[in-house]
Amino acid sequence: MPSFKRHLITLLIALILISLNEVHAVYDRLPLKSLEYSDTKIIRVREEIKYNLQISVSNLDQKDLVHLRFLVYKVGPKDTFFKIMARTGMDLDTLSSVNELASPQDIYPGMELLIPNMRGVYDSEEHSPDESGRKKVAARFRISPKFLYYDDLRKSWFVPGRGLPKEEKNFFYGLVFSDPLAEEGRLSSKFGRRKDPFTKKDTFHGGIDLAAEEGTPVYASADGEVSFSGARGGYGSLIVLKHGLGYETKYGHLSKLLVAPGTKVKKGQLIGEVGMSGRATGFHLHFEVLRNSLRQRPIFKGHV
Repeated sequence: MPSFKRHLITLLIALILISLNEVHAVYDRLPLKSLEYSDTKIIRVREEIKYNLQISVSNLDQKDLVHLRFLVYKVGPKDTFFKIMARTGMDLDTLSSVNELASPQDIYPGMELLIPNMRGVYDSEEHSPDESGRKKVAARFRISPKFLYYDDLRKSWFVPGRGLPKEEKNFFYGLVFSDPLAEEGRLSSKFGRRKDPFTKKDTFHGGIDLAAEEGTPVYASADGEVSFSGARGGYGSLIVLKHGLGYETKYGHLSKLLVAPGTKVKKGQLIGEVGMSGRATGFHLHFEVLRNSLRQRPIFKGHV
């Protein structure tokens, strides 16, 4: 009898481990080395995407999706957002949502992109992992609750077969933000790698610099709320605006701060004036766009 019990306990433990492995298979991260159509992983992921899309879009509740998993692809020097999208069978909404991209220009050589085996998007509103959260997301996206995945790493629901809301697409295509200097500035330093003007070392520049005369008006690049207005280290006199969907904009090196924290502002509203406060070599506006605290390439008309 003791031997039987031990065998039974061992079997139960094995079943529990199998069950746990199946649950956590959602978070598989498998390396993808090639975008060639002949690559076996590309073939498989495209087949699974097609199958999962058919079920989730048609809302075939009686069928099951292939479990959500991800391929990890390191962006090459000749890769573009749209090439990666086409080769993997993705669409714009999925690739941007899964990787939290603010625009197609956000990818760069060496960046690791997640490629899921199904099209879909992360919900930006509901973060509760319980059944009430599942039902709310299912009702909003008009999809069977059984198809939804809760991502414990991201604290968000993944919704198969659905696309980005119009507001998120507008952010992605650069339709939300406008030039904070209303075309009165000149681009003097780009987003990305550059030589630091003080140390002459190769550093990452997390925004763009727009050179302009002292006192040039600085406008809110989009509707938002002032979350900070004051002095902050190398930024000098800085204004930070909070927007929807986790976006923020920063306006640095100002000579005047014309809005206070808590103020709600409209796109194009005057918020400050150009200066060279903080760590600056001349009069200019340092402008940043962030999403969920990650710096993004600023995208607006005239600057792509």
